[in-house]
Amino acid sequence: MAQNVIFVPQTYPMLETSLSRIQWTFRVLLMAMLGTWLLSNKVWMTDRNFPVVPIFDGIPSLPSPIDYIFYSILIVLAIYQIIYLENRNTKIALIALLGFLMLGDQMRWQPYNVQYFLMIVGLFFYPKYTDGLLNTFRMMVVVFLIYSGIQEVNSVFIESIFPWMIKPIAVIFPAKMEPYILGGGYIFPFLSIASGIGLLFNQTRNYAVYLGMFVNLFYFYALSPMGNDWNHAILPYNIAMTFFTYVLFFNTELSFKVILWSKKFRYQQVLVVFFAGLPLLSLFGIYDRMQSFNTYSGKSLYAKIYVTESLVNLLPDGVKRYVYRPPQGEPYIETTYWSADALKVSPYSEERVYEKLHEYVCSFSEGDCSARLEIYSYGGR
Repeated sequence: MAQNVIFVPQTYPMLETSLSRIQWTFRVLLMAMLGTWLLSNKVWMTDRNFPVVPIFDGIPSLPSPIDYIFYSILIVLAIYQIIYLENRNTKIALIALLGFLMLGDQMRWQPYNVQYFLMIVGLFFYPKYTDGLLNTFRMMVVVFLIYSGIQEVNSVFIESIFPWMIKPIAVIFPAKMEPYILGGGYIFPFLSIASGIGLLFNQTRNYAVYLGMFVNLFYFYALSPMGNDWNHAILPYNIAMTFFTYVLFFNTELSFKVILWSKKFRYQQVLVVFFAGLPLLSLFGIYDRMQSFNTYSGKSLYAKIYVTESLVNLLPDGVKRYVYRPPQGEPYIETTYWSADALKVSPYSEERVYEKLHEYVCSFSEGDCSARLEIYSYGGR
């Protein structure tokens, strides 16, 4: 007599239970944080060729070698937390130290570092509120994909940023295909939006997982040494977001309502406000662009500090190296390259930060400052 054969789909240990999903999420989060901190270690120091810009005036800078000691403790705490995920004392020390160090310098408020911090606070609710944590982090992935795509629907991204990103791939193909590949900027933002929306619904979720992974892996490729070799500190974040898209969503049956809002889990409610709500205010110029998913959009602010030769002679040697002298016109410091080389991160592109950099350069002037600040952008908000 023939027996019925029941097909059991292949499962993976990390996806078997909600607890295993959240454990893998936290461990990959901690590893991504470590990778980012190691690739941009100078931003956590105060003895460097770039000024410290505290969040609030009056916050003192940690002198060397205390800055190095605190940074080393941060690294050790993160490693220990990976191994002993449920250790409460380490959770408190790690989160408190990270928060303290971020207050000391606006340059540390890179969007990925802010997201790391918001997510790592979730350790306080682990493992008791496992399902709530999973849905909170799912919301963050969805918001990132949708908002990033929306921000990229602009002429700067389509005509300049995306062609730059995909150029290393385009040159592999025959020349006649290059215009079509470079023109993919008209499509790419909508792939990001579609993946974010698709993750919300059971019918489209697994397909959207692969699409969302593709979006994040493209960012990784474009910025990695395989692509344009730029901003390495963000690469662990790109890998982590690829992983989160998979481990948080694949083969799940969830209502979109529980992903977007919880009536009982306050941590999720707070993050919906901070992570999804406040960025909308950037459209009206009252919230930072850097925290509004503009990382890849081309809508950031940029700044040049024009200097005279007499002032250049007064600058520290570590700053002089960033003075560019064009064949025609005044010498200037391009703050993007200054930050990228000295700190291995992009400048925190807000007017108040550029004004602080201008003040720093002026602090070396004898008498009236001859430096001039120019803030500009390639696209609107």
